[in-house]
Amino acid sequence: MQLAEMVKPQDIVVLLVEDSSGDAAAITKAMVYGSPFYNFKITRKATLEAGIEFLQGTKVDVVLLDLDLPDAKELIAVEHMHNLFPDLPIVIISGYSDINMVHDALHSGAQEFLIKGECSGVTIRQSIYQAIARKQIEVSYQRGDKL
Repeated sequence: MQLAEMVKPQDIVVLLVEDSSGDAAAITKAMVYGSPFYNFKITRKATLEAGIEFLQGTKVDVVLLDLDLPDAKELIAVEHMHNLFPDLPIVIISGYSDINMVHDALHSGAQEFLIKGECSGVTIRQSIYQAIARKQIEVSYQRGDKL
């Protein structure tokens, strides 16, 4: 019996906020292909407003957030999402590759920053896992929990 058969995949609920249908399909395909340890349950919203509305009624484990949305450009998206849901891990997946944008997004509340077209499914899945773990540690630390 292989390891993948012995271990039940862990469900990870993902909100993908991405306005491009093509990019959303490519990201989704990359995430689910070859992932025996995670069962990604992905919901896509095309605007920041729709993503926020969804989050107000649904628990998710992580948000994958584009920074070029019809209703929020660049850092506005991550700042707004982080201010409303400070305990929610955010992974940026964007066409922006400027190092200053990466730095500013991470300082605005994102845990990870991926560049579209330059990341594989493995990279996306690993970034999601690390963002969730990092946010759990951060929240525990803020509450004063012992690690």
